[in-house]
Amino acid sequence: MPTFATRACAVLSPMLSAREGDLLPPTQPRRMRFNNCSAEIAIPVPSPIPYLPHLNSSQVLSMGLAPLDAHRWIEPDATLPHWYAHKQDVRARLGSRVCRATPESLPAQREASTLLAAHLLRDHPATYCRAGTALHCGDYAIDFDEQHPEPLWAISLAVADDLLLLQPRGDEYVLTAASLCSPSHWRLEEKFEQPMSTIHGPIPGFTGALQPRVERFLQHLHSARPVERFNWGLQRGAALCARHAEADEGALHYRCERQTLSRLPGTGAILFTIRVYLCPLDSLSAVPGALQTLLQAIDACPPALAVYKGFERLADDLEALRGTYG
Repeated sequence: MPTFATRACAVLSPMLSAREGDLLPPTQPRRMRFNNCSAEIAIPVPSPIPYLPHLNSSQVLSMGLAPLDAHRWIEPDATLPHWYAHKQDVRARLGSRVCRATPESLPAQREASTLLAAHLLRDHPATYCRAGTALHCGDYAIDFDEQHPEPLWAISLAVADDLLLLQPRGDEYVLTAASLCSPSHWRLEEKFEQPMSTIHGPIPGFTGALQPRVERFLQHLHSARPVERFNWGLQRGAALCARHAEADEGALHYRCERQTLSRLPGTGAILFTIRVYLCPLDSLSAVPGALQTLLQAIDACPPALAVYKGFERLADDLEALRGTYG
């Protein structure tokens, strides 16, 4: 089964310069090396972002599962080279704090890599193509290597999404492998090899309201019926790798996560993908009712969950927002 290793450098889209999105004439492509990056790579923001999940449900905590069209498992766009740069940079700085795997997860990693590559080539031929041993991803390429020691990390560089593998141990599913370069206020080193009950334990209301349902869902997820769900939150600043909520600085941003869960038919593992969309909160003013509905959802959030989501740290910003849109 082919998996992937990465090249050392990538080529940015010809319309973007090394200075985080300055427009250039299309005749002036530039090259960047990413291995020695020390500052977070900026991802161009689609306007508007494609998903505003709070418009569909006022509940901050819910499973919210919906059937996934397998052709839309991954949704690549023109920002793909920037995600590649972001992941390379974060891995260089944080190492095993954003990417790690158990030895026994290797067969599942290889299966996930192979299935994702097949999907990208089949369903997104305008973005991905194979030439010999290389998988071309727009302006950069990833090399096939059947013996790559980190196949989940390697294939993660071909997509914007973070990739996590869940595998059964006893009666629960455990996090056994992850490429997690854009976490939302959690740390891989604290959750790795932990069961789902422990991973979600700090979320107020989860144990009583959702844990039994989540466990039943994971046990019965069928490989032919993948699902997607959405999560949303607020944060200061535009950091994609938001491991430390208390240290956030900058303007208020809306963070959306498109998540998918798929059973791998060969190993039985579950692949969990997380695609992050991040935009300035004030940009939601372009969508009728978006900010008003957001404030209503925050106000209806149970107090303990509001603290967990960090809404109390943003009280001054939210009060100012209510003065305009409340």
